[in-house]
Amino acid sequence: MQFAVLPVRGWPVSPLPGQAFLVRDNWDDYSFKTTFQLLCVDPGCEIREIGGVKIGRFGMVAPATTPLPDGFETLDGAFFSLGLRDTYYERLRELGADLQRTVLRALNDVSFDLDLFSRARTENVTVTSLLRTVSAETVAGRFRGAGIPTGSSAAITEVTRRRLFDALRRTGASWSGSLDEVTFLRRLYDLDRLKSHDPRFATAEGDIVQHRYNNPEDWDDDWVFGDDRFGLSDGSDEVLLRFLAEMIHPAVRTDSGEVQRLLALVNGHLAADGYELAEARTVSGYPVYEARRIPASRTAPPAAATPIPSVPLGGDDYAAVRRAARGERKDYACPRQPVPDGGQADVFEATHKTLGTTVALKKLHSKYPAERQVARMRREIEIGQVLDGHPHAMPILDFGADHTWFVMPWADATAAERQEVLQDPAELRALVDALASVLAAAHEHGWLHRDIKPSNILYFDGRWTLADWGIVRRPRGQTTKVGRTGLYIGTEGFAAPELSGTPHEATASSDIYSIGRVIAWALTGELPRTNLPLLPPPGPWRTIVRTATHQDPLRRPQTVSDLLALIDREHAIIPEDPLPAAQTLLEAAGTGDAAAVDTLLTLVGDHPADYELHVGVLAQLDTQQAGPALAREPAQAHNLLRALAEHIHGDDTHIVQFGDAAAVVIWLHGICAYAADHADWDLLEEAAHTMCTWDGTWDQWNARDKITPWLPTLSNEAASVIADVLRDHPDSAQHFSHIADDRTADPRIRQALRTSTAG
Repeated sequence: MQFAVLPVRGWPVSPLPGQAFLVRDNWDDYSFKTTFQLLCVDPGCEIREIGGVKIGRFGMVAPATTPLPDGFETLDGAFFSLGLRDTYYERLRELGADLQRTVLRALNDVSFDLDLFSRARTENVTVTSLLRTVSAETVAGRFRGAGIPTGSSAAITEVTRRRLFDALRRTGASWSGSLDEVTFLRRLYDLDRLKSHDPRFATAEGDIVQHRYNNPEDWDDDWVFGDDRFGLSDGSDEVLLRFLAEMIHPAVRTDSGEVQRLLALVNGHLAADGYELAEARTVSGYPVYEARRIPASRTAPPAAATPIPSVPLGGDDYAAVRRAARGERKDYACPRQPVPDGGQADVFEATHKTLGTTVALKKLHSKYPAERQVARMRREIEIGQVLDGHPHAMPILDFGADHTWFVMPWADATAAERQEVLQDPAELRALVDALASVLAAAHEHGWLHRDIKPSNILYFDGRWTLADWGIVRRPRGQTTKVGRTGLYIGTEGFAAPELSGTPHEATASSDIYSIGRVIAWALTGELPRTNLPLLPPPGPWRTIVRTATHQDPLRRPQTVSDLLALIDREHAIIPEDPLPAAQTLLEAAGTGDAAAVDTLLTLVGDHPADYELHVGVLAQLDTQQAGPALAREPAQAHNLLRALAEHIHGDDTHIVQFGDAAAVVIWLHGICAYAADHADWDLLEEAAHTMCTWDGTWDQWNARDKITPWLPTLSNEAASVIADVLRDHPDSAQHFSHIADDRTADPRIRQALRTSTAG
């Protein structure tokens, strides 16, 4: 690619496909002038405005202007660059991965080459100019994608990684999805800079093509997990999490069902180390997942109100049992008597003879059990393998090939033994959340537990787990015939009514019924009786139990997500009407009370769906007061402006009036003007997007009269920001199309208006 450097306000003449232009910008960063606007010419000969980029040089001392040559293909090693905003990298990515990398390499981008960044980050020009509006911690994420924790720490343990990779292997799903392996890896790694293990090839790509394409039997399908070049087994959390998120990216994997299965599997393993993949945005309506830390409120184990008898064994002991497992019951020493109430099988507090680890060994009563008893235990082992790694499923450590026994960790207690503790709402919610989590995973695969009761809910390793899946109903098409398990399924009082007649027709609502009965038992201390209601005292849980245990399965929550939503709704605090308080704060702000301004913005931000607060109150706040307050709190500004954009069509009780629409646009213009005057480009961009959204929809002349004379006054970075926004809002841009012929206006704004109104 050939680059040409143009003067301030310059524009390409007769551009050709494959060319790129760097337009100088006079923006001054404390006597450093390093800013350029990057333009790329696409194959259709259309000029694509990529955005601002700052280019520094080793040894630059202020005052200085970056001394770029008039033309070049690649900057020499004395230079380095950094895009001003995330949109710079996003627009480059839209040009295609190969062209994106060509540009970033040619400009020595420090987010693309972190080794270069480590050398350049202490340069005076870097500290003063390139990092003026960007923190050093976010540089790596600029190219590779935001939202994933950075750093070299490895909170994800070796145990988690090995078990996760094993689980992924068992699914049979290709880690590269519908892409070939090289294409997939290029989305994350620069294969041209990774070494080849094969001396015949210079780069990792040649290595991979030879041993995976030309000779596919050379390497196993899961080779990437153990290849040290990619850092999945022993690299930073960041590297592994990005890889896992990319595995389920909609551009990589098109089967939504497979995406959800992999997501559940991955999150089940990551949860133990405090991570999860969560939806961050959408592409063409399909979710894109990114890694995040699980909030502490969701990972903290319930605090024991009374001492719980436990054995001093950690997870490593049980991992050792699993590694030593060989399907031999003689490896375990059992006492003569099982623990009381083992149900359909005997449960022994056994000891692994070699390791000395205490475990629970569950075996069928009879030496020659009936086939139906074996089938029941086989199902329990099978679902244990399906849910392996889920934090709220009791793991299976070892089992016999004849499916007459299996081994699991020895639990600290059952829910039945902690009933008094569960009367604490927080403790009870922790148990319900755990049940919901594991059942959501099981239901997704088509499995129904059908025997949820206190004695089957075990407290183990600081968390609640669900055990005894012996009468689980398999997915449709895999179920046993009626009569195999009997016509009555479950435990009287806890089992849903439909399980007494047509257990094979049960749905997820049957398990939800049982959760409701467990809640009622926990709060009342009474065992429920078949077909008789059992409700806790008046309060939020009473409504939850009544709804969850409705006799009609269709009247209950249909999924565990519905149940959790019901619980959240019933426990939500009914808020007071915020409008009177907002009006009082608006009056106080009018007297110059700065604290009232901050409080008002916080109040409005806490009620994003309230039309009157946004249109009737926020838009009345003096922009010279609102502007500084929004600038001090960028996250709050982002949320407020996005919420205001959502009110463009009113709501169920409010129809937007023309006068209100004009007032909103004029207010937003005031915020834009403040942001431009104070070089707050993020605030300017957010406010301008919302302003153009309203203006493009409502077309108010008195609002337009404010914006029209303002646009030609913009220059440099402000003009670049507004030009980007106008391109995104052609309905608004057409209101100002005449400015395209105004030679006093910045050429970027003029070009944006031409482009937006060309159709």
